[in-house]
Amino acid sequence: MIRRIRFDNMYNFRDLGGYQGSDEKVTGWNRLFRCDCPSELTEAEWQRIRALGIRTLVDLRSTYEASDNPVKAPEGFDYVLSPFFYEEPGLDLTGEAGKKFLDSLSLDYRVMTQGSPGCVARIMKIIADSLIDGNTMFFCTAGKDRTGIIAAQILRLCGVCDEDIIADYSITEIYNETVIRKRLESIPKEIMDQVSPETLAMATASKAETMREYLKWSADYGFYDVMNEHGFSYEMQRDLKACLLV
Repeated sequence: MIRRIRFDNMYNFRDLGGYQGSDEKVTGWNRLFRCDCPSELTEAEWQRIRALGIRTLVDLRSTYEASDNPVKAPEGFDYVLSPFFYEEPGLDLTGEAGKKFLDSLSLDYRVMTQGSPGCVARIMKIIADSLIDGNTMFFCTAGKDRTGIIAAQILRLCGVCDEDIIADYSITEIYNETVIRKRLESIPKEIMDQVSPETLAMATASKAETMREYLKWSADYGFYDVMNEHGFSYEMQRDLKACLLV
C-alpha cells in the first residue's frame, strides 16, 4: 500500500492506514486521508480522489480562508466546512484570509486545542459520522497544524504509539515546502512585513519536539474527556476507533 499519494496540485496527501494500534489491530488502509487544501485540483485529479472511495471532504480552515480560496469539488462529494477555531457570527471576510493563515501557523498547539474544544469535538464527530458511509479526507491550508492535531488525536484514539504519531507529523515539513511557499507568496506584503524571520521559520516547520510536547500535554489535559464534555461522546469515540481499526 502507498502512504503518500502524489498529485501535481496537492503536496501532502497521505493515507493514515497501516499504523499499529490497540488490540493487535492496525489502522485500515484507504479509509481516512490527511492533506493540504485541494482547491487547485484538476478534473482528472478529482477523479483520482473519487477512485479512492472518498466521499466526504472536511475543511478545517477559517471562513476567511475558505472564502479566499474555495474548494470547488465536483458533484458527488460531501464538502463540510468546519473551522478549527471558533468564529463570531457575521464575519467581514475582506482581507483576513492571509492573516488567519499566518495565525494558524504560529499558534501553540496547546492554545489551539484549549481555546476551541467545541470546534475540535465537532470535527472529530463529523469525521466519525462520515466514515460510516465512505472514505474521508480532512485538510486545512497546508495540512500541517490544524490537520496535524486532528490526525494525532485520531491515531492516538486508535492506540497508535507516540513515536509513530510524531513520525507522521514530522514528515509534513518535507512534503509541505511547495504548498507553504506558494501560500506565503500570495499574502500581501504589508501582512508579511509584520512577521519576523524567526517566527516564519518556526511556523513552517513540523519538528518532532513540537508534537512530542503536545502529546504529553494532551494526556495531562484529558483530551478525550474534554471531547466527551463537548459532544464527541465516549460512545462516538469507540465507534470511530472501531471504524478505523482492522
